[in-house]
Amino acid sequence: MLDIIGIGALNLDMTVTNEKINSLPPDEVREVERILEYGAERPMDPDEINNIIKLLGPDSFRAVLGGSAFNTIHAIAALNSDIKAGYVGVAGPTNNSGLSFIELMQELSIDEKYVSVSSDQSSGLCICINRDGVRSFLLYPGCNNKMADFLQKNYQDILLYLTKARILHLTPFVDDKTPIILARIIQAAKRKNPVIQISCDPGYSWLKNLTPAIISILKIADFLFLNRIEYNLLGDGRPPASDSEMADRIFTRYGLQKTQLILKDESEIKIYGRSNQQIVEQRFAIKVISNEQISDSTGAGDSFAAGFLTVQLLKGIAMPDAVELGMRFMRAKLITPPEKLYPELAGIFARYRCQTPDL
Repeated sequence: MLDIIGIGALNLDMTVTNEKINSLPPDEVREVERILEYGAERPMDPDEINNIIKLLGPDSFRAVLGGSAFNTIHAIAALNSDIKAGYVGVAGPTNNSGLSFIELMQELSIDEKYVSVSSDQSSGLCICINRDGVRSFLLYPGCNNKMADFLQKNYQDILLYLTKARILHLTPFVDDKTPIILARIIQAAKRKNPVIQISCDPGYSWLKNLTPAIISILKIADFLFLNRIEYNLLGDGRPPASDSEMADRIFTRYGLQKTQLILKDESEIKIYGRSNQQIVEQRFAIKVISNEQISDSTGAGDSFAAGFLTVQLLKGIAMPDAVELGMRFMRAKLITPPEKLYPELAGIFARYRCQTPDL
């Protein structure tokens, strides 16, 4: 039996720093800004992606294996804990020497039984550009677009696999078909095993183009992780503008029941639930980090989810502890060089576990 299974796109993440962008000639900066959808995610075809790489220069990028759900599962698997993790997705070649999703999963003992390997199409590719503290993404989905067919062909086997987990952590796919089959299989898994918890980071791409399938996933989620842009988008951003009123609007509009909305804001984490038709708010202050201190912000929210879900798996519903470890992981992601991140998270977890006897 697995404790947590990640379900999401597998991408080669290529990050460009704010410093690199600022060092470009003004006309090249304008060209980059023209292409970006500021603070959001924009799908692109391979030729467009290659033009960006050519414009900035290959040496401008830091390449790592990523994808939102994979970042979270990677972090949890690297903690040297007793948590058993698995993954469902489609992996392709990264065309980057030494970077293989399957090899890394095997190294970390992440169960990859239901990770399909594509030999004729490359992995997804995500270019992340940090500009003045705001991250914008350019995305080529690659073989992730095969996910719907993979789920359909292996529906019963994957369904049985999912029912044996304690938490399913979902993140978006950009094609239209995958959410439909994914919603069906998640709902079926929940019916077969009602104690499964559903964790979802729907991302900008799903929330910008809400479909009945995506809404059905939101409705059965126990945890919804949202940044400020996504929270406003889900709440429609209209007055009344307070976050608690927006939460009430979200719960009502989408028929959410026991969901916890987890808003990752700049200076605090806000969690909204509903009890007796009333919104319950919990707030946790964040120690703000200046842009100058940030080494790499890509995947900071995924690191928060890793810490949060780790506590849920080890301790059950313990919101303050879950948020605290999530914030420690998120801070480490922001200030730690990528090559040192996962040992740093393992060290943070070991120290935190010593400080929290019942964890």
